[in-house]
Amino acid sequence: MPARPIRVKVENEVGNWVSLPDGPQTLALFGHGDDLLILCPGPDISLCIHALPRARRVFLLQSPEFADQMSAQWARSIPQNWNMVSLDQAQAMLGTVRVLHYLPATRLFPRIYAPLLARLHVPASGLPRSQTVLVPSIEQGLISTELCTALKNLGYVPQPVSAHLSSSVLRQHLEKEQPVLFLSINFHGLDSFGENQALLQAADVPVVVWCVDNPFHLLTSQKNQLWKDLLLFVTDDWFVQPLRALGAQAVHLPLGTDLTIFSRSPATAHTPVSFVGRSQFPDRDRFFAACTVPETLMQQATALPGRQAHFGWWHEKHGHPALWPGQAVRTVGFGAEQTSALWRIRCLHTLAQAGHLDIIGDAHWKSLIPAAHVRTPVDYYHGLAALYAQSAFSLNLTSLLLPHGLTQRHFDAWAAGGFVLTDNTPGLHIFPQELTAPITFGTPQEAVQRMHVLQADPRYKEELRQAWYSEITTRHTYTQRLQIIVDHCAGTT
Repeated sequence: MPARPIRVKVENEVGNWVSLPDGPQTLALFGHGDDLLILCPGPDISLCIHALPRARRVFLLQSPEFADQMSAQWARSIPQNWNMVSLDQAQAMLGTVRVLHYLPATRLFPRIYAPLLARLHVPASGLPRSQTVLVPSIEQGLISTELCTALKNLGYVPQPVSAHLSSSVLRQHLEKEQPVLFLSINFHGLDSFGENQALLQAADVPVVVWCVDNPFHLLTSQKNQLWKDLLLFVTDDWFVQPLRALGAQAVHLPLGTDLTIFSRSPATAHTPVSFVGRSQFPDRDRFFAACTVPETLMQQATALPGRQAHFGWWHEKHGHPALWPGQAVRTVGFGAEQTSALWRIRCLHTLAQAGHLDIIGDAHWKSLIPAAHVRTPVDYYHGLAALYAQSAFSLNLTSLLLPHGLTQRHFDAWAAGGFVLTDNTPGLHIFPQELTAPITFGTPQEAVQRMHVLQADPRYKEELRQAWYSEITTRHTYTQRLQIIVDHCAGTT
């Protein structure tokens, strides 16, 4: 049996070592022209030479990231009549020369090669900029429906596209029109290697990502450095500084509400306390596969009161591992998810023991909180608003994956005419303190005390409810949030 060939290995732009495939199938030729530009020749210069078409002149892009990892023999094998060019020179030549490229290099160094190839695939169309906003979304995905409504309110034309948008489909969109914006929720519509991002930027379409979950968990899917060029909005301001430390453009933008979905209903409280939520987020076990929590850290975390053992606490206790790139951040998140589950159980158990508690969620809650009445989930868009209005208190428990986070409930329940009782997350600083102080708690026992105080003074409770309704509906709608995004893209903020 012949020995397997020894393949060259290189370190890619995110620090992973990758074996380089070889063979004629790894090379591709693009474009037209008398001259030829080689973006990356690959690990075998002779194979590249054999693939060369007849050309008047041959140019080779100087790419130290790739070339410096090749052998001295590789460097000596480059023909002397090849003309070395810089990245800026190569960009200027595109469209006037043929291009030969070693395709695997695009995923090794997306920051270098993806924008160059995008310029080939998305030439300047001359199309006038439309009012279309491309909005990648998953089926029944939250936020995207609300954002489409908000975009219409601002005079734009939302165009929903698949969250798994292929580069070929995206190119078809860009051949027809030049959208005014590409608005991604949680990196939907953006592939792992930056190809779609590069296509959009080549077409001069602004790209915005709004991270409504932990952004560092979302970034585990990004295998490129290009994402740092994006305008990132995060719903939790805790993440702004560490993202900026990585070189990202991060801006705090909280969640909001859609008044067409959560319009105020008459106060018709039937349930003393209700809690809406899953016992765990979808695909949790798959996402945290192979992650473990050190027993000593778990003991420290469970001894802490309230929300102290959040994502930031776990990051510190793990010795501040890299938040990106790599998967170490998932281990940090796994600890926060474990303590988050314990925090929810403690609060729900205490409130269930203190009185009637309805949990609207999956059946697993029955085994976790036996004293509660577990009801089947309601549809977010059809039924949740009425549930909020019918509950004397809508309990909010913010995930510890978001150290300063707010949830959709902080906005929707008040808009629907409900009343929120919430754990004391630092994210509440965006609201007036005189509104937050009476409704927040730091321990499960304090939650019960808050509830009893408010029940004993129904007039004050109603005044609070009215004040919160006014605060949310006048300052925290998705139309207002979208205006902030548009202003940022226009450079007016």
